[in-house]
Formats: sequence, structure tokens, C-alpha cells
Amino acid sequence: MKFLPLGGAGDIGASCYYMNIAGTGIIIDAGLHPQRYGLESLPKFEILQDLPVDAGLITHAHQDHLSALPYLVQRHPYIRVVATPQTRGIAELTLHNSVSILREQLKGDETLRPYSHEEVDMLVRSIEWKSYREPFGIEGYRHAAPHPITGSFHDAGHILGSAGILLEHEGKSIFFTGDINLTPQAIQSGAVLPDQKVDTLVLECTHGATDSLFLPVWGREAQSMAHRANQILAGGGTILIPVFALGKLQEMLCTLWQLMEAGTLSRADLYTGGIGRKINTAYDRNRYVVRRVNPDFELASVMQQDLYEIENLDELFRQPGIVLASSGMVVEGTLSYRLASLCLKHPKSGIFIVGYMDPETPGYRISQASRGDLIQLTASAEPESVRCSIDKFRFTSHARREDLLAVVRRLRPSQVILVHGDEEAIHWMGNAILTEHPGMKVRAAEIGSMIAID
Repeated sequence: MKFLPLGGAGDIGASCYYMNIAGTGIIIDAGLHPQRYGLESLPKFEILQDLPVDAGLITHAHQDHLSALPYLVQRHPYIRVVATPQTRGIAELTLHNSVSILREQLKGDETLRPYSHEEVDMLVRSIEWKSYREPFGIEGYRHAAPHPITGSFHDAGHILGSAGILLEHEGKSIFFTGDINLTPQAIQSGAVLPDQKVDTLVLECTHGATDSLFLPVWGREAQSMAHRANQILAGGGTILIPVFALGKLQEMLCTLWQLMEAGTLSRADLYTGGIGRKINTAYDRNRYVVRRVNPDFELASVMQQDLYEIENLDELFRQPGIVLASSGMVVEGTLSYRLASLCLKHPKSGIFIVGYMDPETPGYRISQASRGDLIQLTASAEPESVRCSIDKFRFTSHARREDLLAVVRRLRPSQVILVHGDEEAIHWMGNAILTEHPGMKVRAAEIGSMIAID
């Protein structure tokens, strides 16, 4: 077995990893980097030029794990793509949504063309789906392994359809956690790990450098958010919550509704819109198929106003309400960016930061600001005064670092490869693992650097 990172090593974005098992080439994920454009946003697919590429396995449908898949298929049209049925269904929505976004981003860029709706349709039709824990064989086209390679998906607890991937061959096993979360959210239950020891663990490290004191239990953080929200709503203000359309929107919408139903949060109009509402339908449709905190809860039962039916967005800030708008990092040109620019001008209103913000994004700049500060959302934007309030809450869909260490304990690997985290996160995780397991091999993945797996 050989492991070769093409993206997502020492960074969060463009996740893509290559495995060569007895001559069979397997790609794990193919994502775009959310803060880069053109060729720079892609994994380093050129590294694969002289390598066999036979199968592509997708852990989940977030942009940084999925949205480069059409480009991978353009280069390797005979690749067999496999995902969970939920990831396949959401991929159809998110990849079609990416078409118009890429067209806008790639205007004037001759190095990379946006893929088309027709290409997405053909790709989605070709994706095979396998349920959690359902074994499936993987075979090479040119160099078939003399012994079978078996794969299986395991619920990662991150978003709907998210999966860790177990690969087994000739008595050896490697487990990719993907983006994993062991604790329940409002909708998603925690991850389910394989019931066996593995030889190699590829471990995500998103929160490796984050003290878990700053990652409160979901219900406790919801109470804190409700208390602050009641103050703003009582004062006649509107609350803007930037969210990812996939995962965070559904979890926050459920959380807000539960707080209102319990009488903890004042009743107010909830605003959503765009692709997030389509993804809500996918969550509802699968509520009895996958593990859920409460399978009977439907997002469709939550009364929501459609953001895209409001002609003058400034009107949202003239009466109390709660607005859930994508993108989650307030990227320029998105609905949340336009709404944040308006909200900053309204003293009664507030912006709630509820998740991770890349330091290069406008969302991060907002998260670091306070009322009265001057803020410049982008390099080309004019500085403006922050008149609204800004509050930060942590509702994470990634495992705390103690839980990541628990994964190592449970699976008892001989070797751990650290991915999907910045340098500080990977350094903390590596030191913690070696302190607890002195004889274990621990490697920090590097893009383009092959790791041989014993």
C-alpha cells in the first residue's frame, strides 16, 4: 500500500488523497479549495499522470471534498466513483449549484473552464452508491490486484451521508476518518467506527489546536445563543447567521426551532433560501434511513420565509427576525456577504458567528471585530464602521481533539497519518498521539510526498 496526498495535507481545502494498493489506484475525495481560484483551487491532479487511477471514493458532499470531482473525471473518464446514497443525492444538488459559481469565478481565466450542467448530469448518473457497512470490491483496470480489495463506508457523524472509509487487502487495513464527529449535533448522531483494529489510520485534525473549553456542548451553547438572541430581538433587531448551505444550515435551523418550541428563544420569523432549502428536503427524505437524534423531526415543519422573495434586503433589518444565509464564511459576492454589509450599518441588529472562519475570508474579519471598529471586508472594499453587535458561538461538526485521540485508542493502528489541519493542529495531534502511544508511527502528510504503508 502507498499513500500520496494531492490536497488537504497541512491545510483545510481541496482534500484529495491517492492510494495505490497492489497496482490499483484509488482516489479518496476530490475537493476544491474555497479560498483559491482557477488551477490553484484544484488538487495536484498532475501528480497522477503516470499512475493508475481506477476508483474514486467520496467521503461527503462538502465543496472541499467533492467539487473537483468533475475535473478528476475529465482527466480519468473511466474512473469508477462510489459514495453513500445520501452523498450521491446531495452531490447532484451541490455540483449543479457550483456550475454558476464557477462560471462567475472563472471569467477571464483561460487556465480552467467551468464544468457544465450536462457534465454534472452524466457524472451523477455514473456514481455508484453503497450503504453504510456494505462491503464492495475494488478492482484495477490495468493492474488487477492478485487478491481482492474490499471497501466499506462508516457513518462519520459530520453531515448527512458523511462517511469514513475502510480499505482492506491481504489482511491489512487502512481507515480514512474523513471529516468526523463523535458527538451528536441537533440532527446528526455521532460517528460509528469500524468494529476492528486497523493497521493504518488517516486522521483529520481540524480541531487539533483548539482547546476543547472553547468547543462547548451543543445544548449548552444553544442556551447561550438563545439568551443573546432574545436581547437583540427584544430591542427590535435582526440577527444574521452566516451558514454553510449543507450541514450547518440544517443543524442551526433545527436548533433555533427547538429553542422556540421550548420557549427558550422568542418567536421570530426565520429566513432561509437557495440551495439550502433543497438540501433540507434531502435531510427530511432520509430521516428514517440514517441515524438521527430524532428521526421524526422534519425541517419542512419549521416555518421559514424565503430570502430570495425579498426584493429589498435592507427591509430585513427593519423588524425582528433571524436570517440564515450562505456562504458560511461570508465570501464576497454571496448572499451572506451582501447581508453582512447591510447588517453592519444597523445598531439594533447583530451578526452571530457559529462556525469556523478561514483567516483569509471576510467572515473571519467580521468575527474579529467589535462594535465601533472600522472594518474592511475585502482588499477593494471601503472601510466601514461596525454599528451592529457581533457575537461568536461554536457549533462544531468536527471532532474535538480528545475525541480524535479516542479514535486512535479505539482503532489501535500501528501507523497514523495526519491530514486536514493547519500546522499547529497537526503538531499538537502528533505530539499527543506519541505521548500516549510511544511506539506508534505518526506521519504528517505532505502534498506530493509518497508514504509507504507497511
